[in-house]
Amino acid sequence: MDKISTLIISTGLIAAIVWWFFGNRRADGVAADQASEVQSATITVDGGYSPNVITLQSGKPADITFMRKDRSGCLAEIILPDFGVSEKLPVGEPFTVRIQPDKVGDFVYTCGMRMFSGHIEVV
Repeated sequence: MDKISTLIISTGLIAAIVWWFFGNRRADGVAADQASEVQSATITVDGGYSPNVITLQSGKPADITFMRKDRSGCLAEIILPDFGVSEKLPVGEPFTVRIQPDKVGDFVYTCGMRMFSGHIEVV
Protein backbone atom coordinates (compact mmCIF):
# COMPACT_ATOMS: atom_id res chain seq x y z
CA MET A 1 0.00 0.00 0.00
CA ASP A 2 2.86 2.39 0.82
CA LYS A 3 4.45 1.74 -2.57
CA ILE A 4 1.20 2.56 -4.41
CA SER A 5 0.62 5.82 -2.54
CA THR A 6 4.28 6.81 -3.05
CA LEU A 7 3.94 6.09 -6.78
CA ILE A 8 0.73 8.16 -7.05
CA ILE A 9 2.21 11.12 -5.13
CA SER A 10 5.47 10.98 -7.12
CA THR A 11 3.60 10.89 -10.43
CA GLY A 12 1.49 13.86 -9.37
CA LEU A 13 4.56 15.87 -8.35
CA ILE A 14 6.33 15.08 -11.63
CA ALA A 15 3.24 16.18 -13.58
CA ALA A 16 3.08 19.45 -11.59
CA ILE A 17 6.76 20.16 -12.26
CA VAL A 18 6.39 19.46 -15.99
CA TRP A 19 3.31 21.72 -16.16
CA TRP A 20 5.08 24.54 -14.25
CA PHE A 21 8.17 24.63 -16.46
CA PHE A 22 6.83 23.50 -19.84
CA GLY A 23 3.10 24.15 -19.73
CA ASN A 24 1.47 26.45 -22.24
CA ARG A 25 1.04 29.69 -20.35
CA ARG A 26 -1.64 32.12 -21.42
CA ALA A 27 -0.24 34.88 -23.60
CA ASP A 28 -0.86 38.28 -22.08
CA GLY A 29 -0.21 40.77 -24.88
CA VAL A 30 -0.32 44.51 -25.46
CA ALA A 31 0.59 46.88 -28.29
CA ALA A 32 3.25 49.50 -27.58
CA ASP A 33 2.20 53.11 -27.09
CA GLN A 34 2.76 54.95 -30.39
CA ALA A 35 2.07 58.50 -29.11
CA SER A 36 5.58 59.87 -29.76
CA GLU A 37 8.60 59.39 -32.02
CA VAL A 38 9.67 56.47 -29.83
CA GLN A 39 7.17 53.70 -29.16
CA SER A 40 7.05 52.46 -25.57
CA ALA A 41 5.84 49.57 -23.45
CA THR A 42 6.15 48.64 -19.78
CA ILE A 43 6.64 45.08 -18.55
CA THR A 44 6.17 44.14 -14.90
CA VAL A 45 8.63 41.49 -13.69
CA ASP A 46 6.92 39.62 -10.86
CA GLY A 47 6.99 35.83 -10.99
CA GLY A 48 7.24 36.17 -14.77
CA TYR A 49 6.58 38.93 -17.28
CA SER A 50 3.32 40.83 -17.62
CA PRO A 51 2.45 41.42 -20.35
CA ASN A 52 4.56 38.64 -21.81
CA VAL A 53 3.86 39.66 -25.42
CA ILE A 54 4.31 43.18 -26.76
CA THR A 55 3.68 44.32 -30.31
CA LEU A 56 5.98 46.91 -31.87
CA GLN A 57 5.99 48.68 -35.22
CA SER A 58 8.97 47.95 -37.46
CA GLY A 59 11.38 50.80 -38.17
CA LYS A 60 10.52 52.92 -35.14
CA PRO A 61 12.75 52.92 -32.02
CA ALA A 62 11.21 51.37 -28.92
CA ASP A 63 11.72 51.95 -25.22
CA ILE A 64 10.81 48.89 -23.17
CA THR A 65 10.65 49.62 -19.47
CA PHE A 66 10.99 46.70 -17.06
CA MET A 67 9.63 47.18 -13.54
CA ARG A 68 11.09 44.39 -11.41
CA LYS A 69 9.14 43.57 -8.25
CA ASP A 70 10.37 40.00 -7.80
CA ARG A 71 13.61 39.65 -5.78
CA SER A 72 14.43 36.16 -7.09
CA GLY A 73 17.81 35.77 -8.72
CA CYS A 74 16.32 34.21 -11.84
CA LEU A 75 14.49 37.40 -12.80
CA ALA A 76 17.44 39.69 -11.99
CA GLU A 77 18.58 39.80 -15.61
CA ILE A 78 16.80 40.43 -18.92
CA ILE A 79 18.19 39.04 -22.17
CA LEU A 80 17.00 40.12 -25.63
CA PRO A 81 19.46 38.18 -27.80
CA ASP A 82 18.16 39.41 -31.15
CA PHE A 83 18.73 43.01 -30.06
CA GLY A 84 22.09 42.46 -28.31
CA VAL A 85 20.71 43.26 -24.85
CA SER A 86 21.76 41.60 -21.59
CA GLU A 87 21.11 43.79 -18.55
CA LYS A 88 20.70 43.46 -14.79
CA LEU A 89 17.33 44.72 -13.52
CA PRO A 90 17.18 46.68 -10.26
CA VAL A 91 14.41 45.80 -7.79
CA GLY A 92 11.70 48.43 -7.37
CA GLU A 93 13.04 50.81 -10.01
CA PRO A 94 12.05 51.16 -13.66
CA PHE A 95 14.80 50.13 -16.07
CA THR A 96 14.45 51.12 -19.72
CA VAL A 97 16.04 49.39 -22.69
CA ARG A 98 15.97 51.04 -26.13
CA ILE A 99 15.87 48.76 -29.15
CA GLN A 100 15.54 49.33 -32.88
CA PRO A 101 13.04 46.77 -34.26
CA ASP A 102 13.98 46.86 -37.95
CA LYS A 103 12.91 43.34 -38.93
CA VAL A 104 9.38 41.94 -38.86
CA GLY A 105 9.08 38.78 -36.78
CA ASP A 106 8.71 37.22 -33.34
CA PHE A 107 11.62 37.76 -30.95
CA VAL A 108 12.03 36.07 -27.58
CA TYR A 109 13.31 37.69 -24.39
CA THR A 110 14.21 35.67 -21.30
CA CYS A 111 15.42 35.88 -17.74
CA GLY A 112 19.07 35.14 -17.03
CA MET A 113 18.38 31.46 -16.40
CA ARG A 114 16.07 31.18 -19.44
CA MET A 115 13.26 29.81 -17.26
CA PHE A 116 10.85 32.71 -17.92
CA SER A 117 10.29 34.27 -21.30
CA GLY A 118 8.17 36.62 -23.34
CA HIS A 119 7.85 37.70 -26.96
CA ILE A 120 8.24 40.88 -28.94
CA GLU A 121 6.13 40.81 -32.07
CA VAL A 122 7.37 43.28 -34.66
CA VAL A 123 4.83 44.07 -37.38
